[in-house]
Amino acid sequence: MHGRVKVRTTAEQEAIKKVERAKKVAQYKAAIDLVINKRKEKVYDDELLLVTEKMVLQNPDINSVWNIRREAFQYREWSHEEYLDRLRKELTLTESCLRGNPKSYSVWHQRCWIIDHLPEPDWQTELSLCAKCLNLDERNFHCWDYRQHLVKKAGISDAEEFEFSTTKIYNNFSNYSSWHYRSKILSKMFPDESGELPIVADKHKEELDLVMNATFTDPNDSSAWFYQRWLLDYSNPQPNALWRVKITPNRATIIFHGETSLESSNLSLTTDNGQVNGTWSSYNDEKFSKIWTATFSELLDSSCSKIFIKYENENYNLFKSDNAWFYKSSHSPIDKHNKAQLKEQMENYKQLKEMEPNNKWAILTGIFLMKSYDLVEYHEKILEDLSALIKIDHLRANYYTDMRSKCIMDYELHNLWKNENDTEINSTVDLSNRNLTIFYNEQYFGLFEEVNLGTNRLGNSLHRLAVLQECKKLSLSSNSLKNLKGFPTLQNLEILSLRDNQLTCLEEVLDLIKRHKFVKLDLRGNPLCEQSDIIDKLSKDNPDIEFTTD
Repeated sequence: MHGRVKVRTTAEQEAIKKVERAKKVAQYKAAIDLVINKRKEKVYDDELLLVTEKMVLQNPDINSVWNIRREAFQYREWSHEEYLDRLRKELTLTESCLRGNPKSYSVWHQRCWIIDHLPEPDWQTELSLCAKCLNLDERNFHCWDYRQHLVKKAGISDAEEFEFSTTKIYNNFSNYSSWHYRSKILSKMFPDESGELPIVADKHKEELDLVMNATFTDPNDSSAWFYQRWLLDYSNPQPNALWRVKITPNRATIIFHGETSLESSNLSLTTDNGQVNGTWSSYNDEKFSKIWTATFSELLDSSCSKIFIKYENENYNLFKSDNAWFYKSSHSPIDKHNKAQLKEQMENYKQLKEMEPNNKWAILTGIFLMKSYDLVEYHEKILEDLSALIKIDHLRANYYTDMRSKCIMDYELHNLWKNENDTEINSTVDLSNRNLTIFYNEQYFGLFEEVNLGTNRLGNSLHRLAVLQECKKLSLSSNSLKNLKGFPTLQNLEILSLRDNQLTCLEEVLDLIKRHKFVKLDLRGNPLCEQSDIIDKLSKDNPDIEFTTD
């Protein structure tokens, strides 16, 4: 046995580690107590700097310790040369910490602070450090952020950074950070003034060729696909663009394409009898909303022959239909694209799909291309490919079913708008039996008075129905509704069908009744209707409502 190294048992090793951990904890507590006490007394001496240096070398993520070190730099009365020397040493300290943890928020933040306080930083050295870190881990977004900070401070040209991103991408196509960085640089270097593309057309074509090379090289890598999505699925929406307006004698409703903040100062309503006063409020009580309403302090004069809205210094004339005035924008919110370019991309990715029939990225990209090219012409093919994706990538089945619902709703909206004449507003819409899982682009349904959403799966979209403030008749039959949580208050709703769902809670139904002025409520085919006295309970405080339970 003599002369042989004793092999410690697992129990002995654990006991030794426990002692070592206890020792480190004791040392840390002693150090942190010393640092906190010195900070309270504003004693930022060399001992504090030495102790905090040891602490961050052991654990660079203690942000409060770095804060105290920065305070020391502010309170110490060093000479100019000594101050600069201390800053340079701090750079060395952070570099040592980065070797142990190259993704430490605190260390990169400290390094930014040092660079901001150095009168003449060595930019080349800092950029070289970034290059080394990114060679080790190309997705270190802390380092990418630091590099952007350096580029801004040093005044490095976008062209140089563009070349840097190109080099990184050619070194490894699977570099999400490089692709993302490239998108930011290109947006600054080559902005498209028309707003139809993310960058000018000729550069856009070059980038599509580059990303196609990447996707064909490794079809299963997601980095280039996401960059391609930015290039192809780009839109420059104008959320404050007016879409539709409805004005009745006592109320106005305005619908925007996107979330908009509306102030009385940037919108006015005028008739041939003068300006109409009203306070605007959003349907969801939020500062930014797609739908805004106002109730007038006085009824509009029925004899007025002209109404117009002035919004952001532009006038919108309304037309009269029945007892209301309307405005409808002349353009569709669906984005326009370069058809020839989209067609070329579709043909290329059709080839990739033939070579890689189960590649989800190729199929998904084809769907986006078809949707952008002509969602009506390719509607059936889009749904077919989405069904294939649900089988191929079943872990994301819910994502694809929601996408399917969005495509169907876009298609239905397109057909509705196409069939309207210039002075017509549809009041009814039927989206039943579509197997929808999400109520999408809901603001475009804000003026419908009759909405059929029966035989879908909209249990998770009840809150989105809040836009249906003009709706008088609504069907949610056969939607597998288990409860009514999130069901909004719809002020004009009179007839509601909840037939053939899975509702069991009478209290939820009574609450719904209390919040509405129902004339008819259909509850047939729900478990709660199995109660023998259900009609008595429903009618007790609501004798004027027509209930259907069997």
